[in-house]
Amino acid sequence: MYKYFSELEKLGDFKTYLLRESFDKNQDYFIRNIPFSIDFLKQLESLFPKLNKIDKLIIAINEKLMLNTPNYNLLSYESLLNAGIFFQNKEENYYETHYDLKENMKLTSWNLKCLLNELFLYIPYLTIFYPNYQEFLLNTQKEIQEVLVTLNSKSTIKIPPKSDGEMLIWPNSWYITPSGYLYNTGFGHKEGNLIYPLYNIIYNRLKQNKKVPNINNYQHITDILKRGYITYNEFEHYSHLRYKLPTVVTPEVEHDREYYKKMLKMPKEEIENLINSYKIKWPQPERSYQKNLITLIIGHLAAESSLYSSFSKINESCHKNEIIQKLQYLTTNDIRDVFVRFCGFHKVESTVDYTITTSSLNGITEFSEYLKRGWNIHIVPKIIYDKYDDELSQIDFNSYFVNKHLDNELTKYEGKGKILILR
Repeated sequence: MYKYFSELEKLGDFKTYLLRESFDKNQDYFIRNIPFSIDFLKQLESLFPKLNKIDKLIIAINEKLMLNTPNYNLLSYESLLNAGIFFQNKEENYYETHYDLKENMKLTSWNLKCLLNELFLYIPYLTIFYPNYQEFLLNTQKEIQEVLVTLNSKSTIKIPPKSDGEMLIWPNSWYITPSGYLYNTGFGHKEGNLIYPLYNIIYNRLKQNKKVPNINNYQHITDILKRGYITYNEFEHYSHLRYKLPTVVTPEVEHDREYYKKMLKMPKEEIENLINSYKIKWPQPERSYQKNLITLIIGHLAAESSLYSSFSKINESCHKNEIIQKLQYLTTNDIRDVFVRFCGFHKVESTVDYTITTSSLNGITEFSEYLKRGWNIHIVPKIIYDKYDDELSQIDFNSYFVNKHLDNELTKYEGKGKILILR
C-alpha cells in the first residue's frame, strides 16, 4: 500500500524558496544599437589600446600560479568562490571575447557594453596577479565605467530589479516511484527528468549489447533523510536551475566554508586522491533544510534507481537490441509509457483531476487510501520481460487468470473513487 501524499491535493501549489543569482536580478531593458557621437568615438579611440593591453594580461594568467600569489591566503571565502568563477569563465567564454576584441569587433552599443562589462569584472582580479600594474588597471577601470555610464544613460530603460528571493512553484508533473517516493520531473533538465539516464541505458548500453549498471541511490536517500538537508550540488544536478540555496549560517556551515578555502589551496590531484580514498568528504557550505526540496531530491534519486533496476532485468538477454526496439514500438517511444508500463512508476495525471495511472495489477489495493479519498485509478497493461523466453510482452487483461484477479479486486472494492481498467 502506497503512502498518501497530501502534497498531491494541490498540484499547482508545490513551493520552494530560492535565491536569485546577482546577474538574474536585473530587469533593465537595453536598446541594442544606438548612434555614437563624435565625442564618444574619440573616448573609445583613447580606451581601446588600453583594453588591448588588459586582454594580453588576462590571456597570460595561469590558474596554477594563483596558488602561489602572496595575496591568495588573504582572500575571503566569497573572493575564493569568485576566483573560481573567474578561471571558469576565462576557460569557457573569454576566448570568444578575445576574438571579438582582436578580429571581429562589430561596434554596436550592445556588443560594446557586453565586452566592457566583462573586462570591468576581470580587472579587480588582475590587480592581485599584477600589483605593478595596479594604477594602470584601476585607472582603465574608471574609464570603462565612464563609457558604460554613457552607454547606459543613452540606451537603458530603467526597471526596478527583482528581489533576492523567489518562491518557485514546481510543475504539475508527478509520479510515485515503485519504491514509494514522490518524484517530479522538473522544469525540463534532461538529468532531472531522466532523459539522459534513459538515453544512456538504451543507446550506450543495451543497443551496444552491454549490461545496464546497478545504480542504487537508497543509501544516499537515507543519508539525506538522516542529516535533514540537501546540498547545492544535489539540487543543481537534479534541477540545473540558476538559483542559490538560502543557507542558514550554522557552525557546521562556517566549518565547511573554511574547509573549502583550505581545499582550494591544494593541487587538484591531491584532492582527488583524498576523496577517492574516502579520507575526506567534499565540504558543503550551501545547503537547505526545506522539506519540499528534500522531497524533490530524494524522489529523483529513487526514480533513477528504479529506472536502472527495471532495465537491468534485460542484462542477460541475448537479444537486447530487438527487445529495446519492441519496447519502443509498444510505448510509441513515449517516456511516460516507459515509466508506467515497463518501469512500474505510477503517473499522477496532470490533465485529469485526482487520477493516478498505474500498470500494477494490485493497484486497487496499493492505492486504497487514495480511492477512499475519492481519487480515481486507471490500470493499463504492463509490459514485462520474460527472462526464460527472452522476450518482451504486455499483460493480456482478457486472459483467464488476469481477468479473474481483476474481477476479484473489483468485487472487494469499497472506495469512493472510480476504477478504469483499459483492457
